Amino acid sequence: MDPNSQEALLRQREAATLTWRGPALMLLARAVFAVGAQAVVAAIFALRASLTPWHDAEPWLPVYGTLIDAGCLALLWRLTRREGIGLFDLVGFERTRLVRDVLLGFALIPVSLVFILGGTYAAGWLLYGTPSQPYFFGTLPLPAAVYGVLVWPFIWGLTEQMTYNGYLLPRFQVLCRSTSVAIAVVAFAWSLQHVVMPLTFDAKFMAFRLLSSVPFSVFLTLLYLRLRRLVPLAIAHALLDGASVLISVLLPLVRT
Repeated sequence: MDPNSQEALLRQREAATLTWRGPALMLLARAVFAVGAQAVVAAIFALRASLTPWHDAEPWLPVYGTLIDAGCLALLWRLTRREGIGLFDLVGFERTRLVRDVLLGFALIPVSLVFILGGTYAAGWLLYGTPSQPYFFGTLPLPAAVYGVLVWPFIWGLTEQMTYNGYLLPRFQVLCRSTSVAIAVVAFAWSLQHVVMPLTFDAKFMAFRLLSSVPFSVFLTLLYLRLRRLVPLAIAHALLDGASVLISVLLPLVRT
């Protein structure tokens, strides 16, 4: 039996090895780690006599994002260990499906863009009166930009999918005894994390980040419940994030 299947989680709930404590702790952990990681980078800028250290740290999300992932993976490892399963049991990896999962990941990109751009344009119209995203990624040194394209998105995509779809969604589904409630809770928390990635203290931009993320978050949760496999979702997620850094950060550097 898949240790992360609904049937296995129901048995864990009955055996009291699955409780509210772990999912409740994990629900906002990614947002908390995001603020902490940005604070580390801001402290480095402060030590270098920056007058606006927090603001200067904002563009470095594609680099310090790996600190967020490290915190999430460490916490997930601890929580899954308490349940008697392994961290990568959350992935549902099957070697025989690898080629199909990779192809499905690529196929999900255009579908995902519909929800991403739809959310972006709708939130842009609502908050800024224009169907576009406010400037997000800033200028980075070339090595950091390359890291943001080739390394960060693959760790980020897998970790984020493990957090919300692999861990939180199936557990809230079992604990709440309601799929719709689980989707609402997890999709909202998933969207909410974007408010502090990066944390700008710009209320309108933070509201934009929240609202623009909702359609894609709901889509991903529904898709995971249909597939119960993370590999194609993580591949699509990573490629989309990598492309955003490539287009907005790396290519402008190469062209100058």
